[in-house]
Amino acid sequence: MAPTLKRRTGKPSSQAGLTLLEVTLAVAILAIMMSLNYKVIMGLVTAKSVVDDQRDGLYIANSVLTRISRELQLAVKTGASVQCDTSAPPQSSAPPVFVSEQKSEGEARTDSLTFLAREAGQYVPDGGTHSGLVQITYRVEPDPEQKDTKNPTMLLIRDEIPISRNKQRACANAIRFPITKNLSSLEFQFFDKRSNEWLPEWAGPRAFSLPSIVQFKVGLRTEEGTSQTYTSAVAIRSAP
Repeated sequence: MAPTLKRRTGKPSSQAGLTLLEVTLAVAILAIMMSLNYKVIMGLVTAKSVVDDQRDGLYIANSVLTRISRELQLAVKTGASVQCDTSAPPQSSAPPVFVSEQKSEGEARTDSLTFLAREAGQYVPDGGTHSGLVQITYRVEPDPEQKDTKNPTMLLIRDEIPISRNKQRACANAIRFPITKNLSSLEFQFFDKRSNEWLPEWAGPRAFSLPSIVQFKVGLRTEEGTSQTYTSAVAIRSAP
């Protein structure tokens, strides 16, 4: 006798497929997880950007502070400075060996400093170094590329002139270049051991001698707009 086929009745199996509610819940959970992952990733990107910006700022600051410190340690009080600016009045007496001027640009200090120093290979005329004395100037100039910028940074300019009996030749061999374009301020202070006081300028009769200590503050602003001030102090070896 042939078996009898029975019709299946009742509710369908739960494995037949997903309901609309289950699909909606799955999509909602996926959206929440993607949103959380996006926030985590963006947080990591922002943190990396901040770290990179701080690293770049420290690198620039270290370069500037190291250069100024090294050259101040080579300052000397013997020799004659060179005046290449033909528009300036001629000097009627012996030229100074270490002179600074306190300046400002708005609320920011933009001091300048000129001094004689022993050459340490920092000047390379005609492909070779020379030995002797050089005149070094640190000064601040506006950055022409940021002329229309709302809150521009400035250029820290370094001038160097080799000391030579031939003034025209010395001025012709002068070299000028920007140390950084991220400068926001430059401030010098000088300690006079004879009077036991800190001075904002080194000028007048003092300009024919050397301060005992030079303290300088360099304000820098990174590409991301982070501002920081770095301070250093240097004892002058040749000071009395």
